[in-house]
Amino acid sequence: MQENDPQHHQFLIIDDDPQFLAAIGASFKELSGGRWAIRTATNHSQALEHLKAHPMNLVVLDVEMPVMDGVEFLRLLGRTHPGQQVVMLSERMEETVRQTCLDLGAILFLAKPSSPEDFHNLFITLDSLATARSASGFRGVMQQVGLDDVLQMECLARKSSILKVTTGKRQGQIYISEGEIIHAQTGQLEGEMALYGLLALKGGEFKLQPFAEPARRTISGQYQFLLMEAARLRDEGELQPGRGFGGLGRPADFGATSFDASAPTEARGTQIEEVLLCSNAREVLYESKCESIENRLELFAKLEQQANQAAKGTPSGRFHRMWMSTGSSRMLVQIQPAFKLLVRSALPPASDAE
Repeated sequence: MQENDPQHHQFLIIDDDPQFLAAIGASFKELSGGRWAIRTATNHSQALEHLKAHPMNLVVLDVEMPVMDGVEFLRLLGRTHPGQQVVMLSERMEETVRQTCLDLGAILFLAKPSSPEDFHNLFITLDSLATARSASGFRGVMQQVGLDDVLQMECLARKSSILKVTTGKRQGQIYISEGEIIHAQTGQLEGEMALYGLLALKGGEFKLQPFAEPARRTISGQYQFLLMEAARLRDEGELQPGRGFGGLGRPADFGATSFDASAPTEARGTQIEEVLLCSNAREVLYESKCESIENRLELFAKLEQQANQAAKGTPSGRFHRMWMSTGSSRMLVQIQPAFKLLVRSALPPASDAE
C-alpha cells in the first residue's frame, strides 16, 4: 500500500525519547498491518517540518518535552495548523494539565504507554479516531463504524460539522455545532424524529462535511440523552428502518412510534445525572458527577466479561449496549473496543410528563 493511499492513515508521534519512539513505531507498524504511515519527531522543529510536508490524520504529542513542552507546542499548533487532530500523552495524569490541553483543542488526554498491553490499547483508540474522522472528510461504512460513535466523538471534541448520511436512494444530514446536535433532516422529516430515524439505519455511508448553519435549529437538549433515546428506540423496536441495506423507509414508518414530531420529547425533560467515558486502558477521558470512578470501572469490567461470555453461546454475537432502569432513573452502558461509556439520567415524574 502506498503512503498516499487515502486508506493509509498518517500519524506523527512527537517525543524527546528516541527509544520510546522506536518502541511505539515498531508496535504500531505491526498492529496496523501496514495501514499506518508513522512519522516521528524528537522536537517541535522536526514536527513542524513533517506537518509542512505531509497532512496528518493524527498528531500524538508527549506533554513532558524539553525546551518547548507539549502544552506550549499544542498552543502553537492551534495557530499554525488549526483543525489538526492532536492526542496528548503524559506520564503524570494531572487534571489541570488535562483540562488545559482539552481547552487548547486536544481531542484526548491519555496515559503514556509503558507495556505491550498499553501500546495495544492506545493503538485501538487511535485507530478508531483515525477511522471515524479524516482531515479531508471521511467516507465510512456504518456496518464498521456506527453513526452514534461518530456523533459521540464529534460532540466530545466540541466540533462543528455536518454528518451526511447516504443509504440507497435516501440521504439525510445531522448538524453538530460546538459539540451539540442542533438539527437533523431526512426526506420530509426534521428534528428529533429525523435524528432517531437516521440512527436506526443498519447500513450505508456517511461523510463529515464542514459546518454550515441550517435554515433553523430543530433539536435542543444534551447530546448524551439524544443518543441514549435513539439507542432505546432501536433496542425496543420502536423505530423500524425499511428492509434491505440501510433502507430508510417511508416517513409513515416512523409515525407509528409513541410520540410525534411536534411534541416535546424526554430529551427536554430529562436531567443527565452522571457521565463517565474511559478508554479501553481504563483512562478517564471525560467525567461528570461520577461519585465513584473506581466502582464504575469495575462495572465496565464486569459487563465486558459477561458480554464476552454471552457471545460464545449466542449466534448474534457480542452485545455492546445495556440498559438498566429503576423507574426514576435510567442508565445506559456502552462497551466498545476503543471506549466505554456510562450515562445515567433522571426521568421526570409521570405527573410531569402528562
